[in-house]
Amino acid sequence: MIKWLKPGHKPVAGESHLQDEAAMKAIEKQMLNAIHKEIYGRWYFVKTTPGKYAVAASFVLLCCSIALGLKLSFKNNTNFVTVAAANGHINIVALPDGSKVWLNSGSTIRYPDKFDKTREIQLINGEAFFDIKHDDHFPFIVHYGNLHARVLGTAFNIKYFKKVSDVRVTVTRGRVEVGKGHESFGVLARDNEVSYDQQSNQHIIRKVDSKKIAAWTTNEVNLYDVSFAELMLRLENIYNVHITYDHDQLNALPTTIHFSNNDNLQQVLEIIKTIHRVSYTVKGKEVLLEKTHNK
Repeated sequence: MIKWLKPGHKPVAGESHLQDEAAMKAIEKQMLNAIHKEIYGRWYFVKTTPGKYAVAASFVLLCCSIALGLKLSFKNNTNFVTVAAANGHINIVALPDGSKVWLNSGSTIRYPDKFDKTREIQLINGEAFFDIKHDDHFPFIVHYGNLHARVLGTAFNIKYFKKVSDVRVTVTRGRVEVGKGHESFGVLARDNEVSYDQQSNQHIIRKVDSKKIAAWTTNEVNLYDVSFAELMLRLENIYNVHITYDHDQLNALPTTIHFSNNDNLQQVLEIIKTIHRVSYTVKGKEVLLEKTHNK
């Protein structure tokens, strides 16, 4: 079962599995008794008739399959919580272990209502800053796309937009192991960032100012060498608007820009106009950008 919560809400802790396990053992015992009765009570049919043997064998396999399925259903009855930050809002989420997650505008995470031996959550889309409670015995793992970040306790930022090829993990405290499947990109220390291109399947590790990158948690936006497509997506999420522009002409333009969420949209568009020589028109929630030509 998945619970959709409004930003800022906390999940309710899951119930104990003890009663489920006891019920499971009782069901398994009843099924085994039924299987024994079916086999031994009709042994003379099995022994003399090949068709009856097949029926009995099928019955045994069916019962075993049902028992296994029920056992798995009892053990996997963890509830999951999905939390999304609405456009124009930053949401702070308290996880079951006491860790905290800041969700940027238009971002979504999914996690269990209680953690087991591994603390695993999913960044479905967007950007999140994680401040993880340290635990030497139970690692914390964030899954995003086909990648993962694994820590014991640290602080780091993940940017993963499904519509943008560039994915980044930036470490602000401690160490973070980043990888894809069984492949590890390495262990990142403070002020290290790994940038992964989802199209080329290539990654690079570089030095950055991690505090500036994570400053969006306090409404300061610092974007370094991002595509024009990502910049437009950010503006749509922050200001809750729809932007129309020539993707073929502008999408690949790299952008480094600083602004505050407290700046109004027109102020930011004026900065972009200066950087990329574009004109803009704003009508309500619709924004049109056009490339101007040099004279």
